[in-house]
Order: sequence, then structure tokens, then C-alpha cells
Amino acid sequence: MTLCEPTMRPRTEARLAILSLWMCSATAVATGASDAATHVEVGGYVEGRAVAETEGGARQRPGALLDLRFDTAVQAWLRGHVNVRSRAGGPFEGGHPGVNDFVHAFQNRSPSLELSEIYADASSSRADVRIGVQKVAWGKLDGVPPTDVVNPRDYHDPLLDDFEERKIGIPAVAATYYPPDPAYLALNGLRASLTYIPLAVPARLALIQERWFPAALVGESRTVIRKNVLHELLPGIANDVVVPIHARTLNHRPPRRLDAGAIAFRLGGTWREMDWDIYHYSGAESGPDAQLLATVILERTLEAGQVRPRLRALARIRQAHDVIHMTGIDWSAVVAGATVRAEAAVFQDRPYLRLASDLLTLEPLVVKRTFLKLCPTLQSCFCNRGDSGCSLPARTRVPLGELFADRDAVEWGIGLDYLIHGFVPLVQVNQTVFTDAGPPLLIADPETRFSASVRRTFLADRLELQLRGAYAVERQYWFLLPRASYLLRDDLRVRLGYLLIGGMRESFLGQFRDNDEVFLEARFSF
Repeated sequence: MTLCEPTMRPRTEARLAILSLWMCSATAVATGASDAATHVEVGGYVEGRAVAETEGGARQRPGALLDLRFDTAVQAWLRGHVNVRSRAGGPFEGGHPGVNDFVHAFQNRSPSLELSEIYADASSSRADVRIGVQKVAWGKLDGVPPTDVVNPRDYHDPLLDDFEERKIGIPAVAATYYPPDPAYLALNGLRASLTYIPLAVPARLALIQERWFPAALVGESRTVIRKNVLHELLPGIANDVVVPIHARTLNHRPPRRLDAGAIAFRLGGTWREMDWDIYHYSGAESGPDAQLLATVILERTLEAGQVRPRLRALARIRQAHDVIHMTGIDWSAVVAGATVRAEAAVFQDRPYLRLASDLLTLEPLVVKRTFLKLCPTLQSCFCNRGDSGCSLPARTRVPLGELFADRDAVEWGIGLDYLIHGFVPLVQVNQTVFTDAGPPLLIADPETRFSASVRRTFLADRLELQLRGAYAVERQYWFLLPRASYLLRDDLRVRLGYLLIGGMRESFLGQFRDNDEVFLEARFSF
């Protein structure tokens, strides 16, 4: 199979296949028109990773990743870029071979194929235009900058995978203009870019059986209805009713409308050796977003002469689509030999995760209304399966609140790194502050997070030791990641490390506290 063959199913990714064919056709035409054959540069890497669980979390099988990059200069002003990725094994469970698409949040294909980037780039002295599947880098802070909201990310292995490598390419048209520098304002390197994203591309989330599925989405595996809540409806009930909860995930593609995409604007430059950028984004939320749907099933209510309802609940975590607005700014400069970076973003209507356990702890009025829908009359609740006219089993949808609540917030951060005696320490503080009222969330209000890293190279830069970590003050969750990397050859790197996670179970990282692990990686670059 060549790169010019469509690899996506027409039903799911017809647009990407058409784009791929268009780029290959355009390259072929331009190449045929030139005097010399177009030069194609090929590079990439193969990486393998093995994980050994140390705290009893879900398993993660050894995995492999192949990353291939192709670059070609068709003309002096026109170039093309293709980045193809393929995965096998690793955190994916219960999947099947296939091509990752742009519309589903819950994908566990293994082995998988992904067209991470495929675009044509036309440039002149004052402007650039890029068309195709691409990645956009915003922000200056370490980790995930607050303003970096254009590209969604893959959350199947969120701490070991590199933050930038987890980005998912999106179909987009990006135009950048480089105006003349107004010397009288001491401004240099001005650039203004406008990006149009026609399709809403969701983040990719782990499935329930996988190691990095966020347990906060489903809460406990059961809920309890107190007997006094049902006593008015069923006077003979003698015990609390335990309702087991069976959860699963559902894909629900974003709407096929032009306004379901996004517009992104960036203006940046340098002022007196200080870099700055101003951003605005209006469009689909690129982070995790889902709805919680619950159905209660009544199977039997009469047992051993006592009224004892037997209920079970089906919880469905369904992919959701929300539109957000973000306006942000960043700044960086060298101060006394240290690099200082600052960033702030103002969000409107951004979805933030609530605790599913809060939603599944039903109010008495909701319980009563739900039970009356299951059995409108007491006789229908007492009937045996063999009775004529018996409607059991019965089921009804339970009205729950939003799993992700739309909130207005300010997210800001400041970081500093400095080279001292061969060590490169970095310290950073981030904070999220909500500016409106709303229900309790998985993160605190405000939520303050400190992060730090230090690295040092030895043996002519062949050995690198690094320690990374983060701590959230209000929820008291944390992680620590020491690792050692060694270059066996210039193109072969091995890495050994240990990941530790702690904190409250109902917190952003504490829900993964059973996922402590030893990991070994090997990467061959070419």
C-alpha cells in the first residue's frame, strides 16, 4: 500500500482520504512539472515500552510504537509533510485492528494506524498557508500550558507519554502573516495566524477495563437506596436496597455542522528581547468531555414473602460536545540568567468534571419518581413473572445532573528554569480559579499545583538523570517520576524509571493511585 491510497473507511474518514489523495496528486503533478525528481526525506523512530505494576492496578501489556515522517520540497515555496503512527499492545484492552478516526473519543484499536499529520505548506516572504491535518503549539509553560487548547490529546498513558507526542492532529486551514517590524515600537518578529478547524475532534479516552480509565467518571460499582426513602411506596420493605451499577462507554460523534468546529487566532512577537503572544479560541472543547446516562431496571420485587425490590442500574458514559471560548496571553524573558515564563487564560463555558458518585447518590424525590415509573401501581410491583399482564422486568431512565459542568474560570501559571553547575532545575506553579458559582468538581476551587523537575547529564551527555514531580495543595494529590536515560548509540536510547502516584481517591490524580509502576523503554531513531 502506498501513501496515496486511502486508508480510512469512507463512512468515518472520507474527508481525510480525499485530503490524502489530493496532497499526493498535487505532489505528483508538481514533481512531473519540475526538471528534477522531488527529494523526499524519511525519518522516525521505533519505541518499545514494558510496564510492571507494583500496586495492583489494571495490567498494561508491553507495547510498541512506530513513528514515520516524510518531508518533501515540491518547489521552493511548496512543501509537504506526512506523519504516520502505528501502535500495538500497551494500555489498549479488548480492541481490534483498525485506523484511528477523528470523531470517536473511545478508541482502543490495536494494532492501529493513525495519520497524525498530513499537510501541504505554501510560503512566501510575508505569509504562510498550511492545509491538512496538523498540530498547533500554543503556550510557553511546561507540561500542558493553559492556552494550548487547539489540539486534543490522547489519554491512554497520560504521564509516561510525552505531552506534545500525545497531541492528535486535526484537519485545519492555517494562515500566518509576518508584517514589517515597526522599529519605533521596538517590536520584532511579529506574526499573526488564523486557523479554521472545520471538524470537532474529541480527545481520546481510555476504556473502563484499561489501566488509565478515570474512575471518577463512574464512581462506585453500586449505590444504596435507604429503606425509609421507599417506605411510603412499599410499606413492607425491611432493608436498604443495594443497586449494582454496570458501566460502559458509548461513542457519540460531534454534530456535522460548520459551527461545530473552531476558530483560533494568535498574535505574537518580541519586545525588547521579551517574547509575548496573545491568543483566542472559540470552538469545540478539546479536553475530556462526557455525559452520564443511567437506566434503572426492576427485575423482581417479591422474595420469601417480603417486599425486596431487586434493582440494577446501567450507567452509560457517552462522549459529549461543548463549545468553549478562551482568551489568553503568555510572556517569557531571560532575567539574571534564568528563563522566566508566565501564562494566563480566561475560559467561558468550559466543561469541568464532577464526581460521578455525587450524581449517583440520588435525592429521595428522584428515587420516588423513578420507582413510580418502574411500577405505576403497587400491584405491578408485586406481580410474579408468571402472572398475566405482569410488566416485569421494567426499566426507566433516571434524570441525573451534568457529569461535566460548564464553568467560567481563569487558569494561570508561572515557571522558572536555570542552568547551575550542569543541573537544569525547573519550578512552576499553576492555579485554576473559578469566576462563577457551580456544583462541586473533581478539582478544588481554587486548585493550586506546584511542579518541578531537575535533570543532569553525564558521560559526555550519554547518560541523563531526571526527576519530575507535582503536588496539588488543596486536594493533596501528587506524582513523582525519577528516570534514567542512556544512549547506547547515537540512534538507540534506553530509559528506566519508576512512577509513583498518591492522593485522595476523589481527586484528579489520586484516582490513579493504584497505578504505581516500573517502566522500561527503548527507542531507535532513524
